[in-house]
Amino acid sequence: MDERSFKYPNRQAQQAAYAPQAMNRPYSPPPVPGYARAYPPAMAATSPLDQAQVLTPGGFKPLSKAERDEAARIAEEAGFSFEGYQVVRREFFSHRFDPTLTIKGNSIIFNNSCISKLEQVVYVQILVNPTTEKLVIRPCAEGARDAIRWCVVRDDKRKSRQITCGLFTAKLYDLMGWEALYRYKLQGTRINYQGEQLYVFDLTSTEAFLPQTKEVDEEGKPRRKRPVPMYPSDWRDSFGMPVLAHTASTRVDLMEGFDLMENAAGAQTPEQMPMEIIDQETGEVTKV
Repeated sequence: MDERSFKYPNRQAQQAAYAPQAMNRPYSPPPVPGYARAYPPAMAATSPLDQAQVLTPGGFKPLSKAERDEAARIAEEAGFSFEGYQVVRREFFSHRFDPTLTIKGNSIIFNNSCISKLEQVVYVQILVNPTTEKLVIRPCAEGARDAIRWCVVRDDKRKSRQITCGLFTAKLYDLMGWEALYRYKLQGTRINYQGEQLYVFDLTSTEAFLPQTKEVDEEGKPRRKRPVPMYPSDWRDSFGMPVLAHTASTRVDLMEGFDLMENAAGAQTPEQMPMEIIDQETGEVTKV
């Protein structure tokens, strides 16, 4: 008897008993701490549809891949709901060519994408709902009351223009509590309201930009620093609005709460109430 058999008298018996089992069992490496054990494909969990069968004239047969895919699709549709989903804000993506309205200081400007999507429109009315905090662009005829020329026409092409409207922007900044030095950009949504093509802008969903600053490069040449947009703080905690609230956000009723932006260049009528601005230091009264 060798030395190993002397130290472990039952070793040969144990090896003999273990050998048939070891030959019939597939090799499985010992588990590595911190990692899940990889099982052979035959031991992997299967979907209930993989085991489903269909009754045919020849007896029960497993479902084909196409039948399993169709059954999975029907099950997904039956159990689907928009509950809990949020519509991701498009401000989180590149939107360079989306229709936008920029409000800066005493002027506003609509980009070319916004203008081009309302074909042949040169004059619009601007409607504001102080309650829902929405702004609507409504196409109108040139001679309509409070009509605003929102673009210039050159060689049958319409281009954006800067619209000076200090009193209007001052009221907007005051309504929304915006910072006077900031520039605000809003994304527009085009809707169809009773046969009219409108643009709806949510005044609460804005990108704010600080005034552009000039820097000096290594060669001493001035260069403009590209502004970085700032978003509302509550956007940090969500991807966007819930689906149902998002759908309701683009619904408007022009008969409820919307006021026309008055055209300062238009003639005053008895229906238009005059507005007075009082200088707190000098007491001077200016009628507008």
